[in-house]
Amino acid sequence: MNRKTNEELMAFVEKATAGDKSALETLIVSVQDIVFNLSLRMLGTFADAEDATQDILLKMITHLSSFRGDSSFTTWVFRIAANHLKNYKKHMFAHYPLSFEYYGNDIQNGKAQDVPDLTQNVEKDLLAEELKMSCTNVMLQCLDMESRCIFILGTMFRVDSRIAGDILDMTPEAYRQKLSRIRKKNGRFLKRILRRIWQRQM
Repeated sequence: MNRKTNEELMAFVEKATAGDKSALETLIVSVQDIVFNLSLRMLGTFADAEDATQDILLKMITHLSSFRGDSSFTTWVFRIAANHLKNYKKHMFAHYPLSFEYYGNDIQNGKAQDVPDLTQNVEKDLLAEELKMSCTNVMLQCLDMESRCIFILGTMFRVDSRIAGDILDMTPEAYRQKLSRIRKKNGRFLKRILRRIWQRQM
């Protein structure tokens, strides 16, 4: 399906708020993938992301009449999603929070014989990409919810700082400063882990 321009989405908003069910379905389809992707990065599991996506889309539907067009429709939906996800308490990692220290110790003390062989009949490039995504996903769960959201918007979704600041209700300057600090924190963690792994192999 072709991506809709903001002008097209605005027209669908008007129709949907007037009771046009087809227009409402179009709006849902236009944003459900980005909502799910943000939810998956924020929460870490498909099941939690699916549940959160349904909640967010329901909020979007019930608050549609309050949309005034001060920002793009997608930015407005992102704001709803970010606020919902930052306060989401039903996901697995809310009950079993991770930290960089815990994750680092887990990597350092892991034993090779305890790890299943995943290389059979799998292309190396594909396996490397899967491992990279898996490690990134766990690392994200070591961040607090606001930092996680900032990092995802800036690094994975590459959202402009003005739009990201609008989504998270902060100035673009504050957003860029926080994003820079989070990236440095993640970088220090990765360097420390790689150093530990290298030392173990010496």
